[in-house]
Parts: sequence; C-alpha cells; structure tokens
Amino acid sequence: MITKEAAYKKAFENINQSLKEKQAKREIMLNAAYKSNARLSEIDRELAVIGAKLAVDALAYGADTVEKARDKSEALAAEKKLLLKKAQVPEITYNCDICKDSGRVSGKICECVKREAAAVIAEALSREMPLESCRFDNFDLSYYPDATDEKNQNPRRRMTSILNLCRDYVSTFNPQTSKNLLFTGDSGLGKTHLTLSIVSGVIEKGYLPIYGSAENLFSAVEAERFSGEGRGNYDALLNCDLLVIDDLGAEHATAFTKSVLYNFINTRILTGKPTVINTNLTMKQLEERYTPRVSSRLIGNYEGHRFIGRDIRQQKSLECSG
Repeated sequence: MITKEAAYKKAFENINQSLKEKQAKREIMLNAAYKSNARLSEIDRELAVIGAKLAVDALAYGADTVEKARDKSEALAAEKKLLLKKAQVPEITYNCDICKDSGRVSGKICECVKREAAAVIAEALSREMPLESCRFDNFDLSYYPDATDEKNQNPRRRMTSILNLCRDYVSTFNPQTSKNLLFTGDSGLGKTHLTLSIVSGVIEKGYLPIYGSAENLFSAVEAERFSGEGRGNYDALLNCDLLVIDDLGAEHATAFTKSVLYNFINTRILTGKPTVINTNLTMKQLEERYTPRVSSRLIGNYEGHRFIGRDIRQQKSLECSG
C-alpha cells in the first residue's frame, strides 16, 4: 500500500531526478563544446565586458551608446547559440512548460505532480493487483446468462446495468461528492474486476485512491499500531480520494479489525469521502460479523448492488480443460 503523501513525495523526486539528468547531460556536452571551440569562451568574456560597461554607460552616455552595446550583446548571444547548435548541445526541454519541472506554480503544486503521483500509485498497485488486465472494456458480459432465472432476474441485464454504473462513477468522480458503493454477491462474479476498473479510471483522472484487500489494509494498520511508528497508513486510509476495500469478510475478524472498519466507514461518511466495498457476504452476514453499527451505516449510506450469475472463474476453467 502506498499513501497519498508517499506518492506525492515520490512524484517530486521523479520530476527532480529527470531534470537533474537532463541538466547533467547538457553540462557534459557543453563542456565538450567549449573544449573544442575556443570562440565560445571568447564570446563569454566579451559578453561579460559589455554587461559591465552597460551598467556604467547607462548613466554616463546617451541612449545611442547603450543601444549599440545591446545590439553587440545580442549579436554575440546569437553567435554563441549557433555554435552550440552546431556542436549539438541541446537546450533543456521541460516535461512541463508550466512549472519548468519545478513541481510548483505560484507556491501551489503543479498539475504535472498530480499526474506523476497518480502514475506512482498506479505502478505500486499494479505490482499487487492486475490493473492492466481489469478494465471496463474487457469486462465480458457474455459470461452472464441472458435469460430470466427462477427469481425473475436476468444476469446479463443486471450486470450490464452495473457495468454502466461503474463507468458513470468514474466519468463523474469527485472526491468530495461521489457516492459510496457496496458490491455484494458470490465469489467469481466480477466484483474485483469492476472495482479495479474503477481504481484505474480514477487514477487516469489524476486522483489518488487506495485499494487493497480487507486483510491487507487491516494488517497494515495493525502493524503500524504495534510498531509505534505513528498512524500514517491509518490517516491515509481515512483521507485518500477514494478508498476501495476488496473482499471484505475474507479477513480474520477481531475486535481490532471490527473497530478499524467501523472507524473507516463512519469517518469517511462524516467527511464526505467516497468508499467502495465489495464482499461475498450478504447484509445479514455483514451484520452478524461486524455488528449492527457497521451494517446500519452500509445500508443507510451506501448504494448497494448485488452481482448475480454463474462463477466466471469456473466457466473459464472449464473452457481451458475442454
């Protein structure tokens, strides 16, 4: 898991390192050009003399004298630029023309840092989660039967509706106004695929989500608690743009994890920060496992969507074995 603060820190480091590498490369080529062409050093000396004289001449002489000195200076600068071009010494090209790769504009963090931070968190998540393979455009609806079952439900229509809802969720995502989502249903019905697709889409928009299985998220907070190293992970989970808890109910439930879950849910509701949770448990099972305090907040503050159909992993396994 990577926190928002760590992602921004790494983003600044990446941007700064990229600029340093460009500057170092140019410096090597610049030194080589000066060694091979003495005229460059001569131009620098002439420019220094003109610069010093300009400060005096502006006071002691008329405008014509100053103008001539400036013309001479501009001619020397143009000559130098041409010589450096012939020596193939590149000008530094910035990745961001707005902040010139400083990462800040008028004291505020530049948009390029936010994009880089999003890339950092995407890379970190991709090491643990298959972000690249879980996208909206490869969510295969053909695995859901297009027929009404005994409960008068059509899995294909239901899952098409949920897929469209997830796409709309990303297209309109706002860390202050987006709603909370609760995905329920049996294992192998695509809950993780769609939540990862949401995470990918939110990252592409420049926001910083935190995604993890309930077991890993709770373990990170518990390890932090007993290590005495502060509460960086805990605070990050409370304050990130989007918190996605995968496979709630598969973790080992303790009094501590139940308390942490309640605090995550309750605090993010109070601060208006969106959360997406998926679970194999029913609402009744959630209430029995996590107490009515948790289930009442899920019922009252989350938009619930139940996944239906046949286990896709089993279907794919049968295809491979066939």
